Formats: sequence, structure tokens, C-alpha cells
Amino acid sequence: MNWEILTYVYAQQPPLDAFRAPRHGGGAWAPSIRFHNGEFWVFYPDPDFGIYVSKASSAAGPWSPPRLIKEVKGWIDPCPLWDADGNAYLVSAVARSRSGMYSTLVISRMSPDGTRLLDDGVVIFDGHEKHPAIEGPKLYKRDGYYYVFAPAGGVATGWQLALRSRNIYGPYEERIVTGAGQIAHQWNPSGSVGGHS
Repeated sequence: MNWEILTYVYAQQPPLDAFRAPRHGGGAWAPSIRFHNGEFWVFYPDPDFGIYVSKASSAAGPWSPPRLIKEVKGWIDPCPLWDADGNAYLVSAVARSRSGMYSTLVISRMSPDGTRLLDDGVVIFDGHEKHPAIEGPKLYKRDGYYYVFAPAGGVATGWQLALRSRNIYGPYEERIVTGAGQIAHQWNPSGSVGGHS
């Protein structure tokens, strides 16, 4: 596959004062792109400032100026889900380098227009015991199940974890689907947090 750059979501990353000089380890981390309600959406984290969103009617742009929807330190790798009942959610991981906490996934309620998070989030998965360094979650719904796919275990020795639940807040079953030399052939109770309604 040959890829080419189509456009940029932004020409200068906000906050502009903070990025007038290079920031080692700072800036936009892992984004998610989704198509919803006739628009393309990009959610991206800045681990020092919070979660941003930008949208466009075409993937080629123009893209709206990035909007800070959650001012928070250490939340990373956001991914949205618009549910069939009209509710919207955002899953995020947490960076130890900024928050002192890691290996957890957080679900927040989001306004359907994607302009703000409506709560402080609920920890839906704690990977400390069996799935350290879990990050990069992607959130989907299919056939009545909520799924979260997320790598864990670190770059060199990691694996891909799949989580599923009938409730957005869990509890989630877990299954390793690739890597780490072992693939789970069945769903197992995670034994982690969850069950908020």
C-alpha cells in the first residue's frame, strides 16, 4: 500500500504558547478517527493538557480548530462511541508519566455533539495484575456487546487484549487475541473493576 498525506487536522497545536518551542514527549499522542453523523471526527490527547476533538465534513478538510473537551493531565488514547440509544461515550487510557496511575481504562459519558465530557469517568478495567501497560483502547459495539480492544504488556513483549460486556461500564470479560505466545480460546471473567450502571 502506498500512502500519501491528504491534509493536517491543525497547522499549529494548541495551546500555542506551550508549543512555540519543541516539547520532548509532549504534543498529540495516539488519536482516533471516526465517521459519525456525516462527519469525520478526530479525538486526540495531549497528556499535559487534556483531550481534544476536531471534525470535518470531508477527510480532506478543512478541519475545525481543535477543541479542548476535557482538561486533564495524563489521560491518553481517547476513542469515542455513539450508541444507538443516543448516548455517547469516550474511552481513555492513563499515562503513568503524567498522572502516577497507569494500566487502567476509563469510560466517560460524552455530549452527543462531542463538545464535552459529562463526568469524571469510571475505571472500567484495571490491568495491573495480568495486563500491565494497557493503552490505546478502541471502543465498538456489535450484536449487543461493547468491545474494547487494547494492547497490553509493552511494545517488545506485548499482546492484544479484547474485552467485552453487555454493559458499557462492565464487568468485562477478557481474551488475548494475539501476541505473548498465547491466544485465549474463550472469554474469561476479568476480575477487574466494573459493573457501574
